[in-house]
Amino acid sequence: MSRTTTPDVKLSGAASSNNINARFISGSILKHVIYMTAATSVGLMSIFFVELVDMYFISLLGEEVLAAAIGFSGAITFFVFSISIGLSIGLAAVVARTIGAGNGEQAKSVIFNGLLISFLLMTLIAIPVFIYARELLSLVGAEGKTLEYALKYMHIAIPSLPVISIGMSMGAVLRAIGAAKESMISTVIAGIVNVILDPIFIFVLDLHIEGAAYATLVARLTMALVATVILARQMGISVFKPHGGLTRDITSISKIAIPAALTSLATPFANSYVTLSVAEYGADAVAGLAIISRITPFAFAAVFALSAALGPIVGQNIGAGLNLRVREALTSSLFVIIAVVSATSLIMTLTSDLIAYLFNTTGQSSELLIFFCVFTSWSFIFTGAQFIANAAFNNMNRATWSTFANWSKATLGTIPFIWIGGNIAGAKGIMAGQAVGSIIFGVITIAVAYYIVDRPANKVGPRYFGAMLPAVLSQFGWQRFLEERWSVDHKNGKD
Repeated sequence: MSRTTTPDVKLSGAASSNNINARFISGSILKHVIYMTAATSVGLMSIFFVELVDMYFISLLGEEVLAAAIGFSGAITFFVFSISIGLSIGLAAVVARTIGAGNGEQAKSVIFNGLLISFLLMTLIAIPVFIYARELLSLVGAEGKTLEYALKYMHIAIPSLPVISIGMSMGAVLRAIGAAKESMISTVIAGIVNVILDPIFIFVLDLHIEGAAYATLVARLTMALVATVILARQMGISVFKPHGGLTRDITSISKIAIPAALTSLATPFANSYVTLSVAEYGADAVAGLAIISRITPFAFAAVFALSAALGPIVGQNIGAGLNLRVREALTSSLFVIIAVVSATSLIMTLTSDLIAYLFNTTGQSSELLIFFCVFTSWSFIFTGAQFIANAAFNNMNRATWSTFANWSKATLGTIPFIWIGGNIAGAKGIMAGQAVGSIIFGVITIAVAYYIVDRPANKVGPRYFGAMLPAVLSQFGWQRFLEERWSVDHKNGKD
């Protein structure tokens, strides 16, 4: 049964109180959802913007294999990131629920131990990845000059994996305590650093592809440093001191990693299948899909951001036993998703020809882009609904439900629908089939989420949760890798 009162938990800056401000257990839920989503959207858009800028500067070097090299290296590091992202989201969910229950000192213990575990685990993973980078790149198909370029890039970027891991975890913790704007600041500053250093390292210092890697390395260090300063100001320097409970937290977090990693791999699996299916219709179709993958993060940043933004709101209210506010959070999030996607899709529908013109598309690539703008873009309402459902699962001791939902959508909700769509209407049918699968699983998962939320809060615990943000990152990284690899193979085959 939901509690009707909320604990008095207030802390400003580095105050000495053991309690931490659980800001989401009171006030307007809709306002909390809008604030968290807006702030997180800006942070995500900065990430995607930097990715585009990286590719732009690399393309100015005039060697097509360089883009493929970054794609291959990204394919390897993504799987490493899936573990890091799972840990960060898991840590944030536990922190949010602990704060909601009024246990500020325990939250600090969880944060310190979570950051320690994340750093040590990523270090242990980064070492063999660094040593066997050549073999791993060959395994995913890199060869010749592409392999050598990718190897240079990875040998510079890999040592930063433990650093970016704790940087991401601290950013997630900041969102968990309601400091979404502060979390955004660390990401935006890192993006600005990357954009400034890219042309300096690549062109001025003539470091070629290694310059892009060094710029990424410095940006990741900057992100971690800024996040550290902000977190210390928000929660006090004591958050970086051990508070005990290491064994307890290791046990809890270890139960996160497997479902989180599995959940994060579902979307790239589905996207890889879609990309390979579209590739059967020629390079023109793949080009159209590539453009869509670059438009999506900007057009629907709020949809992807909501998956990371909603977790702390649900977590704090679950921790405080306020089930009615959790249900209200789901409803408010649906309202935001419907409003944002409807407005965005309407604009894209009305300007679809202009968008196709701006990207200089012709033939089938233009047809696919316009088809996406006018029709399939609306399906992101249901993609957002599944993200919302995952947030409920992840914060209510149902991590495996998120994993099951994502993999069901990636298989049963993708493969048969795009097969049928492809046979009926070619490349457009594949896109339509994927959208139909998103609609069906979006409806099912959000219905199940409402069912779970109606159960008493004391029947669920804070230990299990899965990953939603990987759906943001993996949506583009693995798909882009496949697009670039296919394009290179196609060109070599023609030669």
